[in-house]
Amino acid sequence: MSAWRHRFETRVVEAWYRGAWWLYLLWPLSVVFGLAVGRRQHKIQRQGADSAPVIVVGGITVGGTGKTPVVIALAEFLQARGFRVGVVSRGYGGSHKGGLQQVDATASAAVVGDEPLLIARRTGLPLIIGHDRNAAVQRLVNTEAIDVVLSDDGLQHYRLPRRYEIAVIDAQRGLGNGRLLPMGPLREPASRLKTVDWVLERNGEQADTAFHYRPSHFECWQSHELLEPECVADRWQGLAVAAVTALGQPQQFFSTLEALGLNVDHHAYPDHYPIAQKDLDGIKSDVIVMTEKDAVKLEKVSDPRIWVLAINADMPAGLMQNLVEQLADVGGDSCSIS
Repeated sequence: MSAWRHRFETRVVEAWYRGAWWLYLLWPLSVVFGLAVGRRQHKIQRQGADSAPVIVVGGITVGGTGKTPVVIALAEFLQARGFRVGVVSRGYGGSHKGGLQQVDATASAAVVGDEPLLIARRTGLPLIIGHDRNAAVQRLVNTEAIDVVLSDDGLQHYRLPRRYEIAVIDAQRGLGNGRLLPMGPLREPASRLKTVDWVLERNGEQADTAFHYRPSHFECWQSHELLEPECVADRWQGLAVAAVTALGQPQQFFSTLEALGLNVDHHAYPDHYPIAQKDLDGIKSDVIVMTEKDAVKLEKVSDPRIWVLAINADMPAGLMQNLVEQLADVGGDSCSIS
């Protein structure tokens, strides 16, 4: 992404969330967009019990809300309950041409996208990318022993039949000015949240809807040495630490590091930007910390300063119990969640 485009998109996003007056100039375009969405929404299909259930994890706002960590958390939970899980994704940010492609831990993020590769590496599950998620699901079901399919994003992929829908939003940002694209950040009207099975709020306050990130460990990119989160402040005391990321909402990452007692310099790049050695060479610090999503894009990078922060998303128990109940006809362990 060019620098001017990144600056333009950043200013538009800021306008959405502060309610800039000039956005009303875009109101006619939002009306047209809303009419198109309304026509397409009638095509949403709910699955019956005669096919492998699809759980769609998506959002109605533009920008990062934490969908990928949620997919990983759900995948690990369902695996632990005895379900055989597969994942489908569009593969946004990769160079693949839209056809179906299997993703494993050896894939290139430049080809398959950073989020699918991160999911594949964290979970080890069969994962297929493609613009046609319905076809991707069919490929999984036909070629793998699958009980449940998780769709990373896809809430607006209305051709994909689904058993269960989870909408993810950011509690701090909410729905911005509540307007549809391009006047606001909404891909669908806010009323869509009333039709999904569960709404998750990143850093929310309600026990049934809130999920939070929990730092798991730091791993040295070269040596693979592991550090516990509570140890890094002492380990790196007196060192210059830089936080480098290409997330849609980098402040979440920066705040996590600062909550661990680190004083970090912030370096934020556009979402999905492939951080390269030339970018790191210009950063004068003793330690460079990245997210897992950034690290999967590190190709031809050799820098002993890099440490990768792994996080887990803690899900509300009510959601997990409800999921198990909804999948009672599939298999797995349907015992209650404590």
